Amino acid sequence: MCPMCKDPKCLVNEQPDGKLVCSCGKHSWPNSAIYAEACRKSSLTVVKTVHNWTQSL
Repeated sequence: MCPMCKDPKCLVNEQPDGKLVCSCGKHSWPNSAIYAEACRKSSLTVVKTVHNWTQSL
């Protein structure tokens, strides 16, 4: 599932060159590590704030 799309049916496919692309074609990632980081960032509940339990102020 694409972490950026609102449609839950939008799947992520790997191309022969290793690039990951969602089925709607709006989003792409150069490799699986960057895709994993995008998934991690999209799962955070608070956006663009300092989390004092993981980062120093």
